[in-house]
Amino acid sequence: EAAAAGLGGAFSSSVLYPIEICKNRLQASSKAKPAEGQEAAEGKPKEASMLSVARELYAQENLVGFYRGFQYSAMQSATEKALYFYGYTWILGGWKSAFGEPGTASSVLLGSLAEWFHLPVSLPIDAVTVRIQTGKGGEGPITILKDIVAKSGIGALYSGWEAYLVLCLKPAITYAIFNRLKATVLAKKAAASRALTALEAFVIGAVARGVATIIVFPYTRAKILVKSHKPVAGEAPPSIAGAVAKVLKEEGFFALYKGCVPEVSRGVLSAALMLAAKEKIAIAVRKAILQKS
Repeated sequence: EAAAAGLGGAFSSSVLYPIEICKNRLQASSKAKPAEGQEAAEGKPKEASMLSVARELYAQENLVGFYRGFQYSAMQSATEKALYFYGYTWILGGWKSAFGEPGTASSVLLGSLAEWFHLPVSLPIDAVTVRIQTGKGGEGPITILKDIVAKSGIGALYSGWEAYLVLCLKPAITYAIFNRLKATVLAKKAAASRALTALEAFVIGAVARGVATIIVFPYTRAKILVKSHKPVAGEAPPSIAGAVAKVLKEEGFFALYKGCVPEVSRGVLSAALMLAAKEKIAIAVRKAILQKS
């Protein structure tokens, strides 16, 4: 199951990587508010969009640019999914031994705690991947690692970890919204058909994930801003709170949601692809194990 989850995550990450790199470049971009009178004199600057980011990337690097660093993103996704599964299984086993079968609230809590299992490994990979995605090209992973450690110390590989105090709650928020919407839909059905159809489950799941993504999105963008920041020797890496404050001051409140639409779209498609691939891979792995035994 862990291998299937990891491979499923790597598959979905690879398929949707062009969206991933464009949305990260969009989220990492910034535009300070013009000084009074400057906008009238120079004209209103164009706001970056997914289309403009994609056009710029294509003009600079052609189609190859849309897959720059995809192998590291796939490795990160596989690591996250596999370690999350191992972590959740371990926590669940301990909970059952101490308290028995977990209820709804307990399951949400266990799922949120399991998110922290992959961070010691996935955060350094994420730091390198985001730099590759948002940079101008030409820097390899080893060069980026050396640059980060040399200028800001090894702790900079874990910059932005504070965002996960909120981001780890996204599965819990998704679960709570899904259950509320599910109960509402089922209440309108006849007693004989009190079950969701596949389409209803997908739509409700997509809505729940979308709403949860919007709720925590300012922290998602702040995390990208922190990780895309190039270190300066002797300068402490920026914090999540500092990144949020800077966006509010220079760009305004709505800039916290720059790149939110592609983030929601990618998240829904990624979850669907990952789960579909996971089921197929799990079946194949089980067959291979049974044949060997």
